[in-house]
Amino acid sequence: MELQVIEREGRRVLTSAQISKSFEMDTKILLRNFQRNTDRYEEGKHYFALNGEALKEFKASRQHDATLKFASSLYLWTEQGVWLLAKSLNSDKAWKAYEMLVDNYYQIKKFLQLPEDIIRSQGEKIIDLEHKVEKYEKRLLTIEQNMMNQITLNSGEQRRLQKAVGERAFALEKNASKRGQVFRAIYSSIKKQFNVKSYRDVKQHELQKAIRFVEKWND
Repeated sequence: MELQVIEREGRRVLTSAQISKSFEMDTKILLRNFQRNTDRYEEGKHYFALNGEALKEFKASRQHDATLKFASSLYLWTEQGVWLLAKSLNSDKAWKAYEMLVDNYYQIKKFLQLPEDIIRSQGEKIIDLEHKVEKYEKRLLTIEQNMMNQITLNSGEQRRLQKAVGERAFALEKNASKRGQVFRAIYSSIKKQFNVKSYRDVKQHELQKAIRFVEKWND
């Protein structure tokens, strides 16, 4: 899909709506993933936040963009920010975007492994490629470090946690008419313990911790 790239403070940026459409993801889900992990994003590096006059000016410059009509705030994402979002979304399109970054990185690395006489003949092109490799390495490292800390439970992992809750509720309450209260209490404790709005929002790397928490709940 061809995206109309916008510039902000001399950098190429995209709106949340553009990214969501490209990744075939609901914008609300994209922003929810970001809001869960705002401490991992740096304003000015990964995104620009527009409010008040800045937002009003931006809307005026894009009067034909219907997605901006009712926006009370807006995020503009840099290339680095888009890659971080791609990992957190965990959608097919997002994974393809990440794979493209990896492919580009290894294409450059492969070129730099050619015989030295061929490399030397390329002159300044090699210096530019080496700089690109360094940038890709830093970017990939950042993405990998954030990946496990951003991705929430998939459907199979949600069922594993649900099963643990069910087993604990049945073990604690034999009276079926009262068991619903136990279920609600356990799920409420999970949300509080892991600081999430729903048990589905527990991070993948915390699944085993969440299961152990449930197994020992109310001991």
